[in-house]
Amino acid sequence: MSDYALEYADGRVSEIVADNDNQATAAALARFDDDAVACEQWDSRGRNDDGKPVERLLIWENEGDAENDPGAKAVAELTVVRR
Repeated sequence: MSDYALEYADGRVSEIVADNDNQATAAALARFDDDAVACEQWDSRGRNDDGKPVERLLIWENEGDAENDPGAKAVAELTVVRR
């Protein structure tokens, strides 16, 4: 199991309980409107203080915001610490 957190653009953080990436992504998207979309691929965010790899998945409000956007318009990012 991995540790998932949903980090909103306004600074709020919420834990996501899930057994895998697909469940975590679905749980994260469920907290937004039906138009919300997630990036198709996890990006590296380096390592945490314990040396474990951290990855993120960006989430946008809709496809239009996501198109050709490197993350500036993202409303949240789902992060995971890989074990």
